Amino acid sequence: MAEADVGDDVYGEDPTVRRLEEVTASLLGKEAALFVPSGTMANQLAIRSACEGGDEVVIEADGHSFGFETGAAAGLCGVQLQPVRGRRGLFDRATLEGAVRPAMVASPRTRMVIVENTHNFGGGTVWPLALLREVAAAAHSRGLHAHLDGARLMNAQVASGQPAHLLAEPFDSVTLCLSKGLGAPVGSLLAGRAGFVERARRFRKMFGGGMRQAGILAAAGLYALEHHVERLEADHLRARR
Repeated sequence: MAEADVGDDVYGEDPTVRRLEEVTASLLGKEAALFVPSGTMANQLAIRSACEGGDEVVIEADGHSFGFETGAAAGLCGVQLQPVRGRRGLFDRATLEGAVRPAMVASPRTRMVIVENTHNFGGGTVWPLALLREVAAAAHSRGLHAHLDGARLMNAQVASGQPAHLLAEPFDSVTLCLSKGLGAPVGSLLAGRAGFVERARRFRKMFGGGMRQAGILAAAGLYALEHHVERLEADHLRARR
Protein backbone atom coordinates (compact mmCIF):
# COMPACT_ATOMS: atom_id res chain seq x y z
CA MET A 1 0.00 0.00 0.00
CA ALA A 2 2.82 2.41 0.87
CA GLU A 3 4.45 1.81 -2.51
CA ALA A 4 1.27 2.20 -4.59
CA ASP A 5 1.41 4.44 -7.64
CA VAL A 6 -1.48 6.86 -7.09
CA GLY A 7 -3.41 9.65 -8.78
CA ASP A 8 -6.86 11.27 -8.74
CA ASP A 9 -9.37 8.48 -9.19
CA VAL A 10 -12.31 10.89 -9.54
CA TYR A 11 -10.83 11.73 -12.93
CA GLY A 12 -9.68 8.17 -13.66
CA GLU A 13 -6.04 9.09 -13.09
CA ASP A 14 -5.05 6.56 -10.44
CA PRO A 15 -3.08 3.76 -12.16
CA THR A 16 -3.40 1.29 -9.30
CA VAL A 17 -7.17 1.70 -9.18
CA ARG A 18 -7.34 1.27 -12.94
CA ARG A 19 -5.33 -1.94 -12.69
CA LEU A 20 -7.61 -3.29 -9.96
CA GLU A 21 -10.64 -2.50 -12.09
CA GLU A 22 -9.12 -4.21 -15.12
CA VAL A 23 -8.10 -7.29 -13.12
CA THR A 24 -11.56 -7.57 -11.57
CA ALA A 25 -13.39 -7.11 -14.87
CA SER A 26 -11.28 -9.90 -16.37
CA LEU A 27 -11.82 -12.12 -13.32
CA LEU A 28 -15.58 -11.72 -13.61
CA GLY A 29 -15.72 -11.89 -17.40
CA LYS A 30 -17.15 -8.37 -17.77
CA GLU A 31 -16.18 -5.40 -19.92
CA ALA A 32 -15.42 -2.98 -17.08
CA ALA A 33 -15.41 -2.54 -13.32
CA LEU A 34 -15.63 0.35 -10.85
CA PHE A 35 -13.87 0.57 -7.47
CA VAL A 36 -16.08 1.87 -4.64
CA PRO A 37 -15.70 2.18 -0.85
CA SER A 38 -18.23 -0.50 0.19
CA GLY A 39 -20.43 -3.37 -0.89
CA THR A 40 -23.53 -1.40 0.02
CA MET A 41 -22.49 1.38 -2.35
CA ALA A 42 -21.73 -1.15 -5.10
CA ASN A 43 -25.20 -2.69 -4.84
CA GLN A 44 -26.92 0.68 -4.67
CA LEU A 45 -25.02 1.93 -7.69
CA ALA A 46 -26.26 -1.12 -9.59
CA ILE A 47 -29.84 -0.35 -8.57
CA ARG A 48 -29.53 3.35 -9.39
CA SER A 49 -27.93 2.65 -12.76
CA ALA A 50 -30.45 0.00 -13.83
CA CYS A 51 -33.66 1.54 -12.52
CA GLU A 52 -35.74 4.70 -12.59
CA GLY A 53 -37.65 6.22 -9.69
CA GLY A 54 -40.79 4.20 -8.93
CA ASP A 55 -39.39 0.94 -10.27
CA GLU A 56 -39.40 -2.28 -8.25
CA VAL A 57 -36.60 -4.75 -7.57
CA VAL A 58 -37.21 -8.40 -6.66
CA ILE A 59 -34.92 -9.74 -3.94
CA GLU A 60 -34.88 -12.68 -1.52
CA ALA A 61 -36.37 -11.71 1.85
CA ASP A 62 -33.07 -12.10 3.72
CA GLY A 63 -31.05 -10.38 1.01
CA HIS A 64 -28.48 -7.79 2.01
CA SER A 65 -29.91 -4.94 -0.05
CA PHE A 66 -33.33 -5.48 1.54
CA GLY A 67 -32.48 -5.74 5.21
CA PHE A 68 -29.00 -4.36 5.71
CA GLU A 69 -28.44 -1.34 3.48
CA THR A 70 -30.38 1.20 5.56
CA GLY A 71 -33.28 1.56 3.14
CA ALA A 72 -30.92 3.02 0.54
CA ALA A 73 -32.91 1.71 -2.44
CA ALA A 74 -35.79 3.95 -1.36
CA GLY A 75 -33.75 6.78 0.15
CA LEU A 76 -31.12 7.16 -2.57
CA CYS A 77 -32.60 5.50 -5.66
CA GLY A 78 -36.36 6.08 -5.38
CA VAL A 79 -36.89 2.36 -5.89
CA GLN A 80 -38.93 -0.11 -3.87
CA LEU A 81 -37.88 -3.67 -3.13
CA GLN A 82 -40.23 -6.65 -3.31
CA PRO A 83 -38.98 -9.48 -1.08
CA VAL A 84 -39.70 -13.08 -2.02
CA ARG A 85 -39.25 -15.98 0.36
CA GLY A 86 -36.65 -18.50 -0.70
CA ARG A 87 -35.07 -21.51 0.94
CA ARG A 88 -31.82 -20.60 2.71
CA GLY A 89 -31.62 -17.58 0.43
CA LEU A 90 -32.24 -19.43 -2.85
CA PHE A 91 -35.29 -19.10 -5.09
CA ASP A 92 -36.25 -20.44 -8.50
CA ARG A 93 -37.70 -19.29 -11.81
CA ALA A 94 -41.31 -19.78 -10.71
CA THR A 95 -40.78 -17.63 -7.62
CA LEU A 96 -39.28 -14.81 -9.68
CA GLU A 97 -41.97 -14.99 -12.36
CA GLY A 98 -44.66 -14.91 -9.67
CA ALA A 99 -43.22 -11.65 -8.36
CA VAL A 100 -43.09 -9.81 -11.70
CA ARG A 101 -45.84 -7.19 -11.84
CA PRO A 102 -48.26 -7.07 -14.76
CA ALA A 103 -47.76 -4.12 -17.08
CA MET A 104 -50.43 -1.67 -15.93
CA VAL A 105 -50.41 2.00 -15.09
CA ALA A 106 -51.28 1.45 -11.42
CA SER A 107 -48.38 -0.91 -10.71
CA PRO A 108 -44.68 -0.22 -10.23
CA ARG A 109 -42.54 -1.52 -13.07
CA THR A 110 -40.58 -4.63 -12.13
CA ARG A 111 -37.16 -3.76 -13.46
CA MET A 112 -34.49 -5.82 -11.71
CA VAL A 113 -33.75 -8.95 -9.73
CA ILE A 114 -30.93 -9.34 -7.21
CA VAL A 115 -29.33 -12.70 -6.49
CA GLU A 116 -26.86 -13.01 -3.59
CA ASN A 117 -24.07 -15.62 -3.86
CA THR A 118 -23.01 -16.73 -1.35
CA HIS A 119 -26.18 -15.81 0.51
CA ASN A 120 -25.01 -14.48 3.85
CA PHE A 121 -28.16 -14.72 5.96
CA GLY A 122 -29.11 -18.01 4.32
CA GLY A 123 -26.11 -19.47 6.12
CA GLY A 124 -23.48 -18.83 3.49
CA THR A 125 -25.48 -20.75 0.90
CA VAL A 126 -23.77 -21.34 -2.45
CA TRP A 127 -26.06 -21.14 -5.48
CA PRO A 128 -25.82 -24.07 -7.91
CA LEU A 129 -24.72 -22.82 -11.32
CA ALA A 130 -27.80 -24.31 -13.01
CA LEU A 131 -30.11 -22.37 -10.68
CA LEU A 132 -28.20 -19.12 -11.28
CA ARG A 133 -28.67 -19.59 -15.01
CA GLU A 134 -32.34 -20.46 -14.59
CA VAL A 135 -33.16 -17.34 -12.58
CA ALA A 136 -31.09 -15.01 -14.77
CA ALA A 137 -32.70 -16.45 -17.92
CA ALA A 138 -36.15 -15.91 -16.41
CA ALA A 139 -35.22 -12.32 -15.59
CA HIS A 140 -34.02 -11.64 -19.12
CA SER A 141 -37.11 -13.24 -20.64
CA ARG A 142 -39.16 -10.65 -18.72
CA GLY A 143 -36.88 -7.77 -19.65
CA LEU A 144 -35.34 -7.45 -16.18
CA HIS A 145 -31.80 -6.44 -15.29
CA ALA A 146 -30.16 -9.38 -13.47
CA HIS A 147 -27.73 -8.31 -10.73
CA LEU A 148 -25.45 -10.63 -8.76
CA ASP A 149 -24.57 -9.47 -5.26
CA GLY A 150 -21.27 -11.30 -5.17
CA ALA A 151 -19.95 -9.83 -1.94
CA ARG A 152 -18.59 -13.30 -1.17
CA LEU A 153 -18.37 -14.58 -4.73
CA MET A 154 -14.84 -15.89 -4.25
CA ASN A 155 -16.13 -18.03 -1.38
CA ALA A 156 -18.67 -19.44 -3.85
CA GLN A 157 -15.89 -20.09 -6.36
CA VAL A 158 -13.77 -21.99 -3.85
CA ALA A 159 -16.70 -23.95 -2.40
CA SER A 160 -18.25 -24.92 -5.74
CA GLY A 161 -15.13 -25.34 -7.84
CA GLN A 162 -16.73 -23.11 -10.51
CA PRO A 163 -14.66 -20.10 -11.64
CA ALA A 164 -16.02 -16.67 -10.77
CA HIS A 165 -16.49 -15.66 -14.40
CA LEU A 166 -18.80 -18.64 -14.94
CA LEU A 167 -20.85 -17.80 -11.85
CA ALA A 168 -21.08 -14.17 -13.02
CA GLU A 169 -21.71 -14.92 -16.69
CA PRO A 170 -25.55 -14.97 -16.62
CA PHE A 171 -25.76 -11.54 -14.96
CA ASP A 172 -25.79 -8.01 -16.32
CA SER A 173 -23.91 -6.62 -13.31
CA VAL A 174 -21.92 -8.10 -10.46
CA THR A 175 -20.51 -6.81 -7.19
CA LEU A 176 -17.43 -8.23 -5.50
CA CYS A 177 -16.30 -7.28 -1.99
CA LEU A 178 -12.61 -7.13 -1.11
CA SER A 179 -13.07 -6.56 2.63
CA LYS A 180 -15.04 -9.67 3.56
CA GLY A 181 -13.28 -13.05 3.41
CA LEU A 182 -10.54 -11.67 1.17
CA GLY A 183 -9.34 -9.48 4.02
CA ALA A 184 -8.59 -6.10 2.39
CA PRO A 185 -9.31 -3.12 4.67
CA VAL A 186 -11.65 -1.25 2.30
CA GLY A 187 -13.44 -1.64 -0.98
CA SER A 188 -15.78 -3.38 -3.40
CA LEU A 189 -16.21 -3.39 -7.15
CA LEU A 190 -19.16 -3.19 -9.50
CA ALA A 191 -18.67 -4.87 -12.88
CA GLY A 192 -20.71 -5.04 -16.07
CA ARG A 193 -20.88 -3.60 -19.56
CA ALA A 194 -18.70 -0.58 -20.18
CA GLY A 195 -21.63 1.80 -20.67
CA PHE A 196 -23.35 0.60 -17.50
CA VAL A 197 -20.17 1.04 -15.45
CA GLU A 198 -19.62 4.52 -16.86
CA ARG A 199 -23.15 5.46 -15.81
CA ALA A 200 -22.44 4.06 -12.34
CA ARG A 201 -19.25 6.17 -12.17
CA ARG A 202 -21.33 9.33 -12.30
CA PHE A 203 -23.63 8.06 -9.55
CA ARG A 204 -20.60 7.05 -7.47
CA LYS A 205 -19.59 10.70 -7.36
CA MET A 206 -23.17 11.70 -6.55
CA PHE A 207 -23.29 9.21 -3.67
CA GLY A 208 -20.01 10.54 -2.23
CA GLY A 209 -17.86 7.63 -3.34
CA GLY A 210 -15.38 9.52 -5.49
CA MET A 211 -11.91 9.17 -3.95
CA ARG A 212 -8.59 10.81 -4.71
CA GLN A 213 -5.36 8.82 -4.13
CA ALA A 214 -7.36 5.61 -3.79
CA GLY A 215 -4.53 3.48 -5.17
CA ILE A 216 -3.38 3.03 -1.57
CA LEU A 217 -6.59 1.06 -0.99
CA ALA A 218 -6.66 -0.57 -4.42
CA ALA A 219 -3.19 -1.99 -3.81
CA ALA A 220 -4.55 -3.90 -0.82
CA GLY A 221 -7.40 -5.19 -2.98
CA LEU A 222 -4.98 -6.41 -5.63
CA TYR A 223 -2.94 -8.19 -2.97
CA ALA A 224 -6.10 -9.84 -1.63
CA LEU A 225 -7.10 -11.13 -5.07
CA GLU A 226 -3.59 -12.39 -5.76
CA HIS A 227 -2.92 -14.07 -2.40
CA HIS A 228 -6.11 -14.73 -0.44
CA VAL A 229 -8.55 -16.53 -2.73
CA GLU A 230 -7.09 -20.02 -2.29
CA ARG A 231 -6.85 -19.44 1.46
CA LEU A 232 -10.65 -19.25 1.65
CA GLU A 233 -10.67 -23.05 1.64
CA ALA A 234 -9.07 -22.95 5.10
CA ASP A 235 -11.80 -20.56 6.25
CA HIS A 236 -14.45 -22.99 5.04
CA LEU A 237 -12.82 -25.91 6.86
CA ARG A 238 -12.66 -23.92 10.09
CA ALA A 239 -16.31 -22.86 9.72
CA ARG A 240 -17.40 -26.47 9.29
CA ARG A 241 -15.36 -27.58 12.29
